[in-house]
Amino acid sequence: MSLRSVVHFSLMALLLTTLISCSGGSDSKQSNKSKSKAKSKQNAENGGEVAKSDTESSSETPFQPITLGGGTESATSTAAEKSDAPPKREDVVKGLQPIQKVLVGNWKGLVKNAAAQEDHQWLWDFKTDKVFPALVLKTPNGQFFTEARLTFDPRSSKYLMQTRDKEHIAHKFEGEFTAEPQDIPSEDGKSTERTYKLQLTEVDADDASTRWQFTLNQQNNNRYLVEVGRARGKGTFAKVDVIGTQREGTSFARADDDYGDKTCVISEGLGTSTVSYKGRTFWVCCSGCKAAFEDDPEGWIAKFEAKKKAK
Repeated sequence: MSLRSVVHFSLMALLLTTLISCSGGSDSKQSNKSKSKAKSKQNAENGGEVAKSDTESSSETPFQPITLGGGTESATSTAAEKSDAPPKREDVVKGLQPIQKVLVGNWKGLVKNAAAQEDHQWLWDFKTDKVFPALVLKTPNGQFFTEARLTFDPRSSKYLMQTRDKEHIAHKFEGEFTAEPQDIPSEDGKSTERTYKLQLTEVDADDASTRWQFTLNQQNNNRYLVEVGRARGKGTFAKVDVIGTQREGTSFARADDDYGDKTCVISEGLGTSTVSYKGRTFWVCCSGCKAAFEDDPEGWIAKFEAKKKAK
């Protein structure tokens, strides 16, 4: 074999070896890349499961606004996922107004069977969820719940409530009136008293047999009961306790619709304190409405004045 043939053969062998090596390396990199992506995906999924487990097992998770479905999405995002346009905030407020007319304020409660006292403070919250404002109950020494958030979905005409108990466990409820709000003459015949029954039953409970049921039974402007029920068989509940409440201090409640100059600029309820903006004074019914006003005074004033003109 000539020297030229030997050199030519060697070059061909070197070129072939290089091509094979490059091809194998590319396949190897692609394989490793695929494995890496698969592993990353698995880790992400595992991580998500761990995060979810940690969230579910934690008893100190922050109190979330009402959600219309499962999970931790806000009411608005859940509605969007269902391709269902969120409701107008004005319609949500309108659904809550028959309740707030007498409920907003401070109350003293007595739990019958436990013979324990508890404090109830109801106020508006327009800031936590812009679409679903709510009536919020704070009762730090509560026997069955320490806080609650009550709102209304005009699309289903259902009231939605979420509570958190002494163990920091959240419970979801939905319901409707079993006795519609009505105004009856007071004993002296000089005013009217608001009455209604709103029954709220726990949903999405892990064990249906342990579900709670709360009925807000408004007796008059200065007294309401919380009838506490527990599941007993399929679809039936037994009353296990009653929380009787009395309005704290002098009554400022009224059941009629016209509050005159003392109409709350936010909720249209009876104002109990004032706020000021650019030299003008307006009434608000609670600290929640005061906070909402201070967050956007011009917006609320414009809406309030538009409503007055419409009347």
